[in-house]
Amino acid sequence: MLGEVVSGLSIWDRLFKFWKNRNKPELESVATRFFRLFESHGVHRNQIPRFFGFNLTIADVKDDETLLPKLSEEMLDAACEMFAVRREWLDGAESQIHPEHDFYKYPETFKKFLEKLTAKNPDEKIVGVLIVPEEDDWDADALIILQETIGYIGDKPIYRFHLCNNWRFSYWKARSYLTACIAIAWKRNNYIHGIYKPKKFINELAYGETLLGWKEEGIWELGHKNFDPEYMALRVDDFLMKLEPEHKQADIKEGLKYWLRLNNEGFMDTGFGDHRKDFEAELAKYTQK
Repeated sequence: MLGEVVSGLSIWDRLFKFWKNRNKPELESVATRFFRLFESHGVHRNQIPRFFGFNLTIADVKDDETLLPKLSEEMLDAACEMFAVRREWLDGAESQIHPEHDFYKYPETFKKFLEKLTAKNPDEKIVGVLIVPEEDDWDADALIILQETIGYIGDKPIYRFHLCNNWRFSYWKARSYLTACIAIAWKRNNYIHGIYKPKKFINELAYGETLLGWKEEGIWELGHKNFDPEYMALRVDDFLMKLEPEHKQADIKEGLKYWLRLNNEGFMDTGFGDHRKDFEAELAKYTQK
């Protein structure tokens, strides 16, 4: 009897291990991730030698086995720089693919970041998308994704992406700094359009664990424009939309004061004129109460 029990347990143990191993995700090799990196950005593996260089041949990119011996440290670093991904991810050591850029409270640093991107590629405009949560959720973040064109295959553009996160959209101080960064971009002809997406969708992109690409569609694959973010620097109502409901009057007052402070420092200049008086008039309504 005891032997039958032990035998039964042994069978179930083997079945459990079988199903566990079967459902376990396969580990990707460096070569597999290298191919996936290029193909997600619209570069077919047979086009990698022409686009990337490093004396790679069509024979080298036949499959993982032919590519792996060719991958040097220099090549891996260059691929990471080309598509703004982390070397730790390409090595298979970590899950975070893209670095995060946090410009909350640092609009001057955002300006320098944009200028650096533009200096690298002066013939191509930097464009972007501001993704705002659909939900009225005080804890939901917005996300900026910047896109730069790094080359072409025929007439098809190849893009690189940069994540700018940590914008709690309903918080008045975050809203003020976010508006300043949008204004900085527009002042330099780096156009950022706005779309609404669920909070869950934004969180899936915001922390760098989703490989950005969308091939030749780029950020337009995420959706067409729903609103104009630059209006937050131009129109009071647009700046105040969806501020957190608790203590709303105090939030509005502080938000308006912060908008004016950043405007005085030159960060709200979109190139479309000075709208300071409109914000001062709105602030006066709450100051008198």
